[in-house]
Amino acid sequence: MCGLIAASIGISINTSGVFYSVVASSLHLYRGSFAFHMTIFSMVTAITALFVPSLLKKINFKLLLTIAVLLAVLGTAGMALASKTWQFNLLGALRGFATGIFSIVTVTMIINNWFIAKNGLTTSLALAFSGIMGATFSPIFAIIIEKTNWQFAYLVEAIVILLLTLPAILIPYKLDPAEEKRAPYGQAEETATTVNPGSRKINTTALLLLIVFSAFVAYSSSMTQHLPGYAGSMNYSIELGANLLSLGMIGNIVSKLLVGVISDYMGIVKATLLLISANILACILLIIGHPVALLIIGSFLFGSSYGLGAVCSPLLTLKAFGKNNYGKTFPMMSFAGNLGASIAFSIIGYIYDFTSSYIPAIIVILLMLIATVLSVLFIGKFPKIIRKIP
Repeated sequence: MCGLIAASIGISINTSGVFYSVVASSLHLYRGSFAFHMTIFSMVTAITALFVPSLLKKINFKLLLTIAVLLAVLGTAGMALASKTWQFNLLGALRGFATGIFSIVTVTMIINNWFIAKNGLTTSLALAFSGIMGATFSPIFAIIIEKTNWQFAYLVEAIVILLLTLPAILIPYKLDPAEEKRAPYGQAEETATTVNPGSRKINTTALLLLIVFSAFVAYSSSMTQHLPGYAGSMNYSIELGANLLSLGMIGNIVSKLLVGVISDYMGIVKATLLLISANILACILLIIGHPVALLIIGSFLFGSSYGLGAVCSPLLTLKAFGKNNYGKTFPMMSFAGNLGASIAFSIIGYIYDFTSSYIPAIIVILLMLIATVLSVLFIGKFPKIIRKIP
C-alpha cells in the first residue's frame, strides 16, 4: 500500500511541479497551459474515485490493478513524446484515470479490510509515502532534467512508478482477508460494544459535513504551494520562499506519520482537532509574518493540513459510517478533496491578483478551518446519536 500511494500521489502528483517551467520553456508554451494537464489529472482522479468501489466488485482486483498500473506507466512515458498542449491534456486524463484506481480510496479500503487494530498507524504510514517520495524524487528528477532532458526524466518517472507498484501486483493477497479465510489484524480486540454504523442508514448531515471537511482541508493545503510567493510578497528572498515550501513538505510527512499513531491512542476526533489547532496557529503566525522565525514555524505547522486530508478524512469516514458503508461514502470525500484542491490554486492566485496580498486568502482558510471544527465535533457525537436510533 505504501508503494501504491508513493506511485499514485508521491511520484505522479507531488513531483509534477519540477517539469512545469522546463517543459513550458522548451516547447514555448504558457506555463499555465502546460500545468493545466494536472488540473485535468486531478479532476479525472476525483471522478474515477467515485466508481472505484463498484469496479472492485465487478472486476478481479489484481487484474484491475495491473491494467491501471500499465496505463499509468504508458501514460507517463507518453509525456516524453508529447509536444502539444492537447497531447499533455489527454495524457493527464489517462494518468488521472489510471492512478485514481490505485490511489487513496482503494488503499484505505484494503487497509480497513485487513487492519482493525492499529488502523490509524497503518493508514498514516501508507499515506505518508506521498510526501516522502515527493520530497525525495523532486530533486532527483530536477538533476536528471539538468543532466539530460525532461523527456528522459519522464521515462525514468514511468519506470519508478512501475517499480513502486510491482509488489502490490506480484505479492499474493486478496482485497479482503475473508476471501483467504483469514481474519483482519486485531479482530480479537474488537468488542461487542463496538459501534458499527455500517449496518445503519447513512446520516445525510454527517455525510455533508464530512464532504465539507474534505473540501475545506484540501483547499487549505493548497496554500502550501503559494508559500514561496507569500515570502516574495513580503519582500523576503527567493531562497527563504523555497525553504518555507520545504518546511511545509516536512510538516506534511511528519503530520501523516503522527496523526495515525495519535488517533490509535486518543481517537481520531481528538487527533483531528489537534491537527486543526496546529493549522489555525499556523495561519495566525503566517499573517503576523515578522520576525522570520514565525514564518518558519508557521510554514512547518501549515504542512500538517495534508495530514488532515490524507489521513483524518478516511479515518473520520470510517468512524462515522463503518467499514460496510466506507466504499459508498469515502469516494465522495475523495472527490470533494480533489475538487477543493484543484480550484484552490486558481482562487488563491486570483485573490492575490486583485488584492496584492495573500493575507485575505489566509483569512479565508482560517475561517474554513474553524468551520471544520464543527464538522469534527458532530462526527464525534454521531456514533452516540445512532446508538439511540431504534
